[in-house]
Amino acid sequence: MHPGRIVAALSLVAGLSACSDSIAQTQLPNGVSVHLDQSRIQRQGREVFLRVENDTRHDITIERFVLTSPRLEDVAWSGAEEIGSTYETDLEFTMPVGRCGADIDATVRFTYRVDGGELQESTTTADDRYGNAAAFADRDCAEITLEDAADVVVGEPTVSGTGRASVLRLPVTMTPTGDRSDVRFGGFGSTVLFRQTADSPADVDVPLGPGDPPARLDMQVVPARCDPHALAEDKVGRLFPVTVLADDVGTDASYFLPLTRDQKLAFFDFFRSSCGLE
Repeated sequence: MHPGRIVAALSLVAGLSACSDSIAQTQLPNGVSVHLDQSRIQRQGREVFLRVENDTRHDITIERFVLTSPRLEDVAWSGAEEIGSTYETDLEFTMPVGRCGADIDATVRFTYRVDGGELQESTTTADDRYGNAAAFADRDCAEITLEDAADVVVGEPTVSGTGRASVLRLPVTMTPTGDRSDVRFGGFGSTVLFRQTADSPADVDVPLGPGDPPARLDMQVVPARCDPHALAEDKVGRLFPVTVLADDVGTDASYFLPLTRDQKLAFFDFFRSSCGLE
């Protein structure tokens, strides 16, 4: 790095440190609670939120937060979000790629004002009350682990039979890379719209280590329900879990099978034709 840039970078760090030192360090006011979560509508992306609930009878304005977790890269958010007394707000951010591990154990450092007063800084924990953040990190862990162990290719879906007797088959090939000896494929999962048939590899233990042959699998599904509202309001019906078994992956950890737009449309078309909704 150019010497001038080093000096500038050090000056910036020193300035930020001095700024932080000038902010009053205090306990978060009683009545403020913090939760890390992801809504159902966000499941197909990486948007999550930090929900801050304010029951202090005072207005609180959040200007910055830094979220840390042993399973995530640090998240830094800045803005000016006012939370009135007895209200709550969701501070959205993009979830960083999760690491393998156990609990999220998230800690949040807030910079904020109470009733428009001086800046204050407090550190607190953010609970993962529905387990959605841990599940997110588990999905990343499972996906990265499987990608290390095998090249995964998803083929084109085909339909056999007609009406309620029809079945959609999706070929999936997992070719071991030889880089991991502890990884196995554990099966495909069902969704709110589709269930795995008895012939689908839904509960298996297929090794994907050095010397193992490519695993050629046919995921086979039928509609789990046939009411038209389920299809019209669906957000997660094509998010098929792929269970990954490995030493550093949590029990029953899975990620969502990657599907192209055309593949997703094929599942919807199959649902309509199988259920007679066309």
